[in-house]
Amino acid sequence: MFLYRVKVEELDASRLLSLRDGLARGEPVLRAQCPIREMSVVSEDGEAALDIYLALDDFIGVAQLKKLVSQLNAMLDMWPNRTKPRVSSELIHI
Repeated sequence: MFLYRVKVEELDASRLLSLRDGLARGEPVLRAQCPIREMSVVSEDGEAALDIYLALDDFIGVAQLKKLVSQLNAMLDMWPNRTKPRVSSELIHI
């Protein structure tokens, strides 16, 4: 199993809520295209950051992972005229 963690920082309150809602609506699409076992979106009260955790099956293909990353990036690029949030990610084999 793999854990794919994406941390999105420097979000204002409206973008934080918008991203959380977008991820909730987009979860079925992500699951249909990628072997996601679990998906969790975590934000701390008062923090301007969002942690996205995706537990992925071992048999995920490179093309599937690239598509997942592309779709997450598209969600983050939905604010074309504003400062982009700071994003970091890591893929851990468990």
